[in-house]
Amino acid sequence: MLKRIPVRLAVGSRLRSVGLNLVLALVIVAMYPQRAASITRPQPADEAYCTPNGPAHRYDVIIVGAGIAGLSAAKELQHLGRSVLILEANNRIGGRAYVGYIGDDKVPIDYGGAWIHGVPTNPLTPLVVSMGFKRERTELNLPYFVNGREAGDEEKKAFDHAVEEYEDAVTLAARSVEDQRALAEFACSQYKNHVRRKEICRDLQRRIPFSRISVLSDLCQGRVLSPEQFCKLADKDLRVTSDVAERYVPRSGEFSDIIPLLIANAGPLESAAELGRTSAVDGAHFEAGEDDLIDKGMGAFVEKLGDGLPICRNSPVTEVDYSADWVKVSVGERVFEGSNALVTVSVGVLKKKKIAFKPELPKEKLQAIDRLQMGNMQKVIVPLKRDIFPREPKNSWILYEGDLPAEALDFAKEQRLPLVHGTRVVMGFVIKPLNKNIAIGFFGGDWARALEQRCDSLEHGSGKSNPKCDDLSIAITRSALTNMSGEKKIDDDIQEEGIQVTRWSLDATSFGAYSVAEPGSWYQRQILAEPVEGAKGTKRLFFAGEGTARAIYNGSYPGAYESGLKAARDIHAAMLEAEEKGEKVRKAGFNKK
Repeated sequence: MLKRIPVRLAVGSRLRSVGLNLVLALVIVAMYPQRAASITRPQPADEAYCTPNGPAHRYDVIIVGAGIAGLSAAKELQHLGRSVLILEANNRIGGRAYVGYIGDDKVPIDYGGAWIHGVPTNPLTPLVVSMGFKRERTELNLPYFVNGREAGDEEKKAFDHAVEEYEDAVTLAARSVEDQRALAEFACSQYKNHVRRKEICRDLQRRIPFSRISVLSDLCQGRVLSPEQFCKLADKDLRVTSDVAERYVPRSGEFSDIIPLLIANAGPLESAAELGRTSAVDGAHFEAGEDDLIDKGMGAFVEKLGDGLPICRNSPVTEVDYSADWVKVSVGERVFEGSNALVTVSVGVLKKKKIAFKPELPKEKLQAIDRLQMGNMQKVIVPLKRDIFPREPKNSWILYEGDLPAEALDFAKEQRLPLVHGTRVVMGFVIKPLNKNIAIGFFGGDWARALEQRCDSLEHGSGKSNPKCDDLSIAITRSALTNMSGEKKIDDDIQEEGIQVTRWSLDATSFGAYSVAEPGSWYQRQILAEPVEGAKGTKRLFFAGEGTARAIYNGSYPGAYESGLKAARDIHAAMLEAEEKGEKVRKAGFNKK
């Protein structure tokens, strides 16, 4: 969650984005009339849904996963008159949208994503309101702390200046990265279509700066190349701008003390990966800056979205067979049949090959799964007995850089985790979420992964803290709260038994917090989203989820939501096309008689 990077698109792109979201907003209000929000668990689906009947009950679409992508797709498909069944591995719906109830007051706090990012253009903004939930703005223009010292006004100005320089640089770089890949793809496509190399190079010379024309010498001269060789060389010669986000951090001396905070805020605390392993394109386009929390939690909102849908919980899919004129989706010994399958599971589940595909997925799809990664984000949710931050407003996002307790420092060195000056960690905090006496500490990237792995074999999800393995996460958080608040007896202020911790990397239904595109791999999300053809060239296997989202929404709820809607429309269009072909064949056969 960055204070940085309100996305800076070209004017045309910005207008198209706003127009798309305005249309979505109007559709949303029509689909979901206002009603009071509820946080009660939905009733289990009718048992009849969860007992396969073979060809006697073949669904139009079987959806794998009851997160926001699967739920939005199901609602849209029902709206289009299609029959659906959702198979969910968990004993609940929502995926990584999951609420925990914290402290004596049972305050709803999200274990997963909590914010509506980029409120003005986020398609979920009107949907949340229309379903009766309330939004609360997060305060971002706030101080940072170094140990117990709060940054002064001049230091905050310097930090804002550094953020602006980073934003400008990474946005410019992202445009170059995208343009250069487009040129490489253009050249490769033309060559494969047997356009003469001389004509391709003439077009390239008109499209690249004069000072860069020399890079075309290898591509445009010399021996005849195979299409594979030509495309590989085009990629090498034309894609010259680095997509590593960390390359664009300002390094001037005036920012020397601020750089570690900026890197952590733009990297592990935003993308859930270290900035050196984050795509500049993803970082530049992600829409944030005006971010709201939800009064009952995003998990409650997504849960409400699933009301009335046919969902089989405790149903982990083990195989999707799309080799015939229909699909078979297996949950152990149970086999469900449908015309199409929509897979909405996380990139982490796909990478772990928890679902077998028959036949195996195409090479391009497997490469996309390999090149996309799962980021890590751990929350330490601490209920407090009183307000220890009276000067800070509710819903405050605060950065902290501080010295580690001795045992935590030894652990960091052993694990080779990022440190500032060899002794300090950078983490984030939300102070007084929903105006409650709670502090939420955030560890991102390598720190989150290492701390969560300490609970491997002891814990498999998020919830109550485990003193056997969460001790370091809590000790670091406790030390930071002590330093920032100035409270020397912090233990007296904490509801110790109420501390809860997230461990998404250990959750077998996600294997991480959300997807991350490695540098140079931002476009793999689009490849992951492409449908796969089954028998006779018919598209029967579809994909959705935050890992398939556009860069503006990468890794977030609106990306998952939008991908579900798009997949539903694509499935409907493919079914209409197949039905039309079938009708033509039927009529042709009838006329022969």
